[in-house]
Order: sequence, then C-alpha cells, then structure tokens
Amino acid sequence: MLDSVFQEGNSFIHKADPRIKLISGLIIAFSVALLKSIQASALGFFLAFLFILVFSLPLGNVAKTLLFANIFIAFLWLFLPFSLEGKTLFHVWRLKLTIEGIRFAFLITLKCNAILMIIITFIATIPMPTVGYALSSLGFSERLTLILLMSYRYIDVIFEEYKRLAQSLKVRCFKPGTNLHTYRTYAYLIAMVFARSYERGIRVYQAMLLRGFNGKFYSLRRFKLKNSDILLFIGILLSGACLIMLDRGMFI
Repeated sequence: MLDSVFQEGNSFIHKADPRIKLISGLIIAFSVALLKSIQASALGFFLAFLFILVFSLPLGNVAKTLLFANIFIAFLWLFLPFSLEGKTLFHVWRLKLTIEGIRFAFLITLKCNAILMIIITFIATIPMPTVGYALSSLGFSERLTLILLMSYRYIDVIFEEYKRLAQSLKVRCFKPGTNLHTYRTYAYLIAMVFARSYERGIRVYQAMLLRGFNGKFYSLRRFKLKNSDILLFIGILLSGACLIMLDRGMFI
C-alpha cells in the first residue's frame, strides 16, 4: 500500500534522523486521532497535506495511496449517515439520513486521510531495515524488531509461493464454487502455504546461523542527532499540542 518510491528523495525529511521521524510521526498521528471537531480535523488534514508539499513527496503516488484507502472509507458513507440519531435530512425507505451521521463520516474521512499522509511523510520515507534499527535504538524489543524485519523481507516470498500453488490448481482444472470440495481445496492450499513457509523459515534460519547470526541485526549506519532534528521534533510537538488545544476550545 505504501510505495517504496517515498523512500527516494533528497529533502529535509529524507535526511532527518529516523528515530525523530518515528517519534514525531506517532505524536502528530495520535494528536489527529484524538480530535473530535471538524474544524481541528480540517486543520490537521491541511497540516498533513502541507507536509507532503513542503517535503516534495510525489503527489501522484500520494494520490494513489489515498485513493486506495478511501475505497474502504467510502463504505462508511453507506452506513454511518444512517446510523446516528439526530436531525433528519430525508428518509430512504425506513432509514433516516441525519446531519450528525454525515458530520461523523466526514470527521472520520478527514482524520483517516490526514493520518495516512502523516504516515507517508514520517514513516514511509524510511527504508524498512532502517525502521527496525531505529526502533531497536529507541529501546523497542529486539525480538519484535527482528520479527518486523523478517516479515517485511519474506512476505513477498510467501505470497509468490501462494501464487505458484494457486497456479498449480488452475493447471489441474480446479474451478472454485460454493461446495465442500472447494472449501477443502482452499484449506489444503492454506495449509501448504504455512507448511512451505515453515520449511523455508528453517532453511533461512540455518543459513543465518552459518553466517554467524546471534539474534541481532547490525547496521553500518550510525544515527546522529542534529539541531534540525531537534527543531523538527519541537515543531511537531507544538503542532500536536495546538491541534488538541484548538479541538478543546482553549483558543476561544
């Protein structure tokens, strides 16, 4: 969903310390998630879009990512406007379309798109191995970090294995339907994917042991905190605080 093309660039955000980017992204994303008013959420959306523009991220790829996510958000618009009690605009059969339902659906849309743009700016611009090293240096569990890195590395390999098995079913003239034979076949398919993934995992682990693996990944990159990184963190912290204060009406 998040294209690796976001990792390419020479802007300030690409050069920033990955640890600061992770912390800053989480702070501003959680700040937006806590918002309850449309005004503050719209400001959060504008701020996230401003990040995209200022740091020169490819707008075409950003638009594709947002479009993909909004396909799922569109389903909320089919139900939420009819799910909340409030002032009725009109009826659709026995369902009531309310202003409160529309406001809530619009609020979720703003926040989801803002958070996704924040993730693109602060997290998708970091190569996944570097994300693992940054998490580890921040005190995150090394085992969970290792699981994250290995999952990212081999998820495509496992998917390719699934496609080969699915192709073998087509070669054998398998046609899915709503019957017991289809359900049994898909159960066997999933079981084979897990079995082959387990076997591959053992081979990979043995190969890593032969290369001296001791349970920890090492990076040639050394993180170095710069003044600009500190300013970025302070700016994000203030931005998040301002959004929450605006949402709570503290500026009025």
